[in-house]
Amino acid sequence: MARYTGVYGFPESADGARRLADALNVPCHIAELHRFPDGESLVRLPEPVERAVVYRSLDRPNDKLVELTLAASVLRRQGATELCLVAPYMAYMRQDAVFRPGEPISQAVVGDWLGRLFDRFVCVEPHLHRTHTLDEVFVGRPSVCLSGAGAIADRLRRDGTAPDAVIVGPDEEAAPLVEAVAGPLDLTALVGRKERRGDRDVTVTLPDGAPLAGRPVVIVDDVISSGETIFSCARAARAAGAASVRVFGVHALFDAAVAARFEAEGLGTPLSCDGVPHPSNALPLARLIADALAAPC
Repeated sequence: MARYTGVYGFPESADGARRLADALNVPCHIAELHRFPDGESLVRLPEPVERAVVYRSLDRPNDKLVELTLAASVLRRQGATELCLVAPYMAYMRQDAVFRPGEPISQAVVGDWLGRLFDRFVCVEPHLHRTHTLDEVFVGRPSVCLSGAGAIADRLRRDGTAPDAVIVGPDEEAAPLVEAVAGPLDLTALVGRKERRGDRDVTVTLPDGAPLAGRPVVIVDDVISSGETIFSCARAARAAGAASVRVFGVHALFDAAVAARFEAEGLGTPLSCDGVPHPSNALPLARLIADALAAPC
């Protein structure tokens, strides 16, 4: 008997939910959402699911968190005995400490909130910093933290990436992703140093003597939003003599204006994994997630 008996998705991520359901060979149901004039949400889940996977990426998360809470309450009332949240992008993970007086530890707040609703969690590159595992976020709940590196490496392999290509990450936080992409392809890995002065004020420097002259560079990062980190990293790579620059991101959160800047910077369109629905999606995650769900906790 399959562990899960159905997948529930939401309108904005319906395609991803269906791909996952196909990979699991179970039915897929899409929640009905209604927004009242005052901004409140109404969630309808017409099909009961005994052991449900709830699929929703938590980019732009605030309304989605409330709607997940309502959906989980419905599924429990309908008799669900197990609820697994698959959130390819997990929100509120970066604020894992009090950096200035009066701030919340958002990671702990959201971890406790969702941990009361779901029995298990699967996320992809959840942007953890000082927290080492998702088990520290969802205390007492089994959780799986997946990497988008395999999807990026598969695409580079299919594209016939040159053997002298260098996989570059903009900072030390990107080092695990960089190494996981470069290792299976036997490519050189390189990590820069990022100085952030504000959300859109970033400078990336690469190590002195970085061996990039005349070589293709592939920049990889977990999240691309304003694009400033990637733009600075690409300029540094070109200053070091890179012959070409390609960009891959696990989670694409950038808008059309930033996409136009990528074109203006001569970087083309970055390729991203399909956990967050986005025009740049080119790297599938359904099989990776389905395999994780099939594995024992």
